[in-house]
Amino acid sequence: MSMSTPSAAWRLLVPERVLALALVASFPVFAGSAETATSTPEDRPFPPSYVTIEGHRQLTPEDWKDPRLCGQCHTTQYEGWNGSMHSNSFTDPVYQALFALAVKADPSNINHCGTCHTPIGVTTGTLEFHPDKGLHGSFTAPPVAAMGVSCDVCHTISGTNVQKTAVLEHGNASFVVDPGQTKRATLDDAKSPFHETAYSEHHGKADFCGNCHQIFHPGNNFPIERTYDEWKYSIYAQNDIQCQDCHMVPVEIANRVADELKLPEALDEPSLEGFAALGGPWRKVVHTHAFIGGNAVITELLGNPAEDSDKAQDLGRSGNAAEAIKRLQSVASLKVDVTPEGGALHRVKVKVTNERAGHHLPTSLTEVRQVWLEVVVSDDQGRELLRSGTLTEENRLPPDTVIFNNHAVDKDGKDTLLPWEVARFTEMNTIPPKGYRYGKYFFNLPPDATEVKVSAKLHYRSFDQSVADLLLGEGAVRVPSVEMVAFEESIPVAALSAPKTAQLATDQ
Repeated sequence: MSMSTPSAAWRLLVPERVLALALVASFPVFAGSAETATSTPEDRPFPPSYVTIEGHRQLTPEDWKDPRLCGQCHTTQYEGWNGSMHSNSFTDPVYQALFALAVKADPSNINHCGTCHTPIGVTTGTLEFHPDKGLHGSFTAPPVAAMGVSCDVCHTISGTNVQKTAVLEHGNASFVVDPGQTKRATLDDAKSPFHETAYSEHHGKADFCGNCHQIFHPGNNFPIERTYDEWKYSIYAQNDIQCQDCHMVPVEIANRVADELKLPEALDEPSLEGFAALGGPWRKVVHTHAFIGGNAVITELLGNPAEDSDKAQDLGRSGNAAEAIKRLQSVASLKVDVTPEGGALHRVKVKVTNERAGHHLPTSLTEVRQVWLEVVVSDDQGRELLRSGTLTEENRLPPDTVIFNNHAVDKDGKDTLLPWEVARFTEMNTIPPKGYRYGKYFFNLPPDATEVKVSAKLHYRSFDQSVADLLLGEGAVRVPSVEMVAFEESIPVAALSAPKTAQLATDQ
């Protein structure tokens, strides 16, 4: 896709749908990165990432299996993965545009970003940058490498390089790949007529996900993306609930896991049962492989085949966007309290609770993500007494908006949204797991008002309109948003101090 001429799908999709335009899980791209003085080519063959190859052998694209081949026996898993953000991790045009800017800033960034988004492309040396194509440049890789984080990428990971990282934490592609006939997973009794199998405890732990979903600046070691750490110090980790227990089951089951703090296996949920592979035994839990998060627009745009497609490779490509929206709309709750402050002055206090995300809300690139409150107060005569957080005609947020994210600056203290420039956060306002944050507002109540109408909405979008204009071209895309949860009620003036609560969305 050309970055200078977005497809008709972009132009048609955005005005008609209220969806979450989301970046891929991480953009590990940083200028000034360099291999440490003590590392060797064997320790770190693809700096500044930490990926290594088992046995230090040379790999080619032919060493990796096409996921469509895997789907012939693992239909459920392929159906979930196909069209997911993992399958689109390389082809996502938003990612490619940001990646291009990073590589232009420093060519060494090609490995740091590419190793998580196209591990096959980096480890085979087949990822190529074309600086003169599109608005900012574009990347190509062989077909199997362009399929992003595919079946063979994850199921041939044989270990982690966590002890070799500069911060001694998982992250920055800290995994070992060993493509071949042996496929690794969490079933200790798995047998296959097509390939060898091996039990891997690592594949069932959040540590496995942390290899990519944790990004630190290789120059200054600042934690740009802390999704793994956010989980690690949460009540979910304390109850042995891993990333996989929420992101490898349907949203309805993930909601129960979060509410009851129980593993999927302990829920005795018949809908989780089935066959993990053609000809295999009946399992109590068969994991989906869509890894649904907050992405909707990208998965819909790049994941949908033609409506009349009956090709096997198109199986499952259309369902991820709806699941992403469902997840966003079931994760948070609102509580609203309106109290007199003296005279005509009144206060609106909105409590936002992260009920069901096992990491902060939002997570990943928290300086770019936008979760914000829109609050409107009017009286019984229709007079508007307060408005905050309503998008402008230019699709921008007003300056007074309460936003739950982090504010980043570069080494000189200047504001930045470019991950490779981030040196520190000057403000941190994300919402931790099972935690909460407040939005506080004030308004004057006319003396003749008898009733106050309060409307509070929590919205999500992956980045500001200015970011879309930078990456895809000004006016190419109007960034959509998702309404996560809403509260609205008319309250008699005599009862203004009584707290009101918006019900948490649930599909139980």
